Amino acid sequence: MTRQPTIRPIRPDEAEAFRRMRLRALAAHPEAFGNSVADEEAESMAKVAERLARGDTFAGFFDDEPVGMAGFFQETAEKRRHKGLLWGVYVDPAQRGTGLAGRLVDHALAHAAGRVEMVYLGVGIENRAARRLYESRGFVTIGVEPHAFRLDGRYVDELMMVRFMPGAPAPNGDWRAILSSP
Repeated sequence: MTRQPTIRPIRPDEAEAFRRMRLRALAAHPEAFGNSVADEEAESMAKVAERLARGDTFAGFFDDEPVGMAGFFQETAEKRRHKGLLWGVYVDPAQRGTGLAGRLVDHALAHAAGRVEMVYLGVGIENRAARRLYESRGFVTIGVEPHAFRLDGRYVDELMMVRFMPGAPAPNGDWRAILSSP
């Protein structure tokens, strides 16, 4: 049986290991993330550790080295606290195809349960593997953000997706019909 990474929150004292993985992700797949390598490098290690202290950034670890991640952020404004964002999902190339990405997303969704009614995400339209993963976890497309990122003189469009959490109230109206009407 193949050894599986352990999934757990990334601790503030692991900020440097987190940043190494994050920089690998941003360099390898700049079209998949809103931040650039320069953005990440400009953030202080103290700020990275502060973000990790919230306990809602998860990683798959082999020993002490993260090999995949998924983050969750709950909105804080009074009228938006019922929503959360799944962000930064990444798996090192050697771990792709092992189910780690699905396990990380499942872990983030379990963390979100009881905290929010819905989880949003954005995914590049051309990233079919990620779209299939999110759809398999109950996310549905609710729109498109054209030109979400500008990268090397070209634009990347993102699908906006949502997953209503178990027990959440039904959406108002037939929003799917509205989205598909001319």
